[in-house]
Amino acid sequence: MGEVRNRRRLLVLAIATLVLLLAVVATPVIQHWQSGSDASEAIDPHELGFNTQEPYFAQEDELNRLYDQVRSTGTQWVRVTLFWDLMEQVKGSIDWTQADLILDTAAAKGLKVVLVIRSAPSWAADGADTSLHNYMPTDGEAYGLFCYEVTKRYLKSAVPLVFELGNEENMQFFNMPEVDAAKYTTTMLIPGSEGIRRAAKELGAVRPLVLVGGFAPVEPTYVPNSVRPLDFMKAIYDNGGRGYFDSIAYHPYTYESEPSSSHWTFSELASLVDLMNSYGDMQRKIWATEVGFATGSGEGEVSEEDQAEFTGAAVDVWYSLPYAGPMLWYELVDNTSDDDANRENRFGLLHSDANWTPKPAYDVLVEKIRSFHVK
Repeated sequence: MGEVRNRRRLLVLAIATLVLLLAVVATPVIQHWQSGSDASEAIDPHELGFNTQEPYFAQEDELNRLYDQVRSTGTQWVRVTLFWDLMEQVKGSIDWTQADLILDTAAAKGLKVVLVIRSAPSWAADGADTSLHNYMPTDGEAYGLFCYEVTKRYLKSAVPLVFELGNEENMQFFNMPEVDAAKYTTTMLIPGSEGIRRAAKELGAVRPLVLVGGFAPVEPTYVPNSVRPLDFMKAIYDNGGRGYFDSIAYHPYTYESEPSSSHWTFSELASLVDLMNSYGDMQRKIWATEVGFATGSGEGEVSEEDQAEFTGAAVDVWYSLPYAGPMLWYELVDNTSDDDANRENRFGLLHSDANWTPKPAYDVLVEKIRSFHVK
């Protein structure tokens, strides 16, 4: 009888194990930010937020003003870059001062943060001159450890986090010395994701979303030293990147053209989605972590009136897509740089004068934010 009972127990255990395995396989794993035993916080895909100049270089009063302005629009989302080269200039010695200021201020304002981690220090980039803050690491282990330390420090803070590993990695400018999808995968995506997940596990927190750094919608024929997003993503898969990200970030710029679903920017995104679908990787929405229009009369710039019209159109086109997730505007305020030839200084929805005078597009975007929900 004892042998029979043991067999029955083994049979019950085997059946229970099989049921559990089937449940895991059959249930899509849609994970959101969660700390410890707190209730998970679903991320509404209809979230509009902001890039806010570069908060890493802001003083406390500037951060307070920026983040108060963000909250006044009705949104909670901001995108922040942590410059690894500035934080860990000496290997093993991390300066948390500015990062603490940014995230403490964000927490005090009730904000949520997309945290971009990029820019290798010289010691992790074969001694390169990293003064432009644009080098990819050659030391993937060190990048992974930095991501681990950042996650350990901030994941259980009062600020919900999404991690974006890199920025426009398919363009040379942000990824010196050259665009290299294999290198990005093996020295940033895989070790960075592993570091974040390891820290989340040690904290007892559900792992946060990890995004492949925002693709720039570029075609090498027109943008030298670049790689099409589709080709870069194929290379990520070819180099073992599957399973190390939750979704991708994309920057659906159309520059001086009015946004439309037929624009190359959006057809390229559709091709990316098809590729990801073929790998079973479309459980989550795509994040538009940058989009905007520079005002001016130069190449790639638009009038303030067109900026307003295109802003509304960009939101409408984006959210007509079934895979569209949160959208973070580039950017809130014009840069105060005196370099008038640089269109990057004029993407803001607010002028950089003392009063931050709104451009017409500001009211358009605020209306869109509040039409979704007022926080």
